[in-house]
Amino acid sequence: MALSDDVGRIAEAAAPFAAPGETLGAVIAVEPSSGERIYLCAFSSDDGTHGWLALDDAGAPVRDRTRIRDAASIAALVEVAEESVAVPLASGPRLASPAYLDSLGASAAGEVAGALQSALPAIDELTRDLELNYKLELA
Repeated sequence: MALSDDVGRIAEAAAPFAAPGETLGAVIAVEPSSGERIYLCAFSSDDGTHGWLALDDAGAPVRDRTRIRDAASIAALVEVAEESVAVPLASGPRLASPAYLDSLGASAAGEVAGALQSALPAIDELTRDLELNYKLELA
């Protein structure tokens, strides 16, 4: 199954978790470790509030705080690395993973390392935001 099909399937599984007036804005596919896929689902509403939910590959909610933080950190690191080496926007979803992050670093190690170092506070802020605005209780 193609990644875009997986993201569509997860979007359908995440939709029932939207609160009234809230929409699913993004599904970010992350592979924090080999063979483990987590999808970070971002919800937003017209009043500016937002929420997060992580689903595993089967579409079940993830409640483990460490797994969610790991996935959010990898996703954010990949985003920063892509911006630092000016990766063109993909026409479809891409899988954020340590292997992909390594490939970005190999293409422009100095640029990526500097960008990642300066982005660490923002990445910490994102993971905190995800935890504070998570739709379910975390373990």
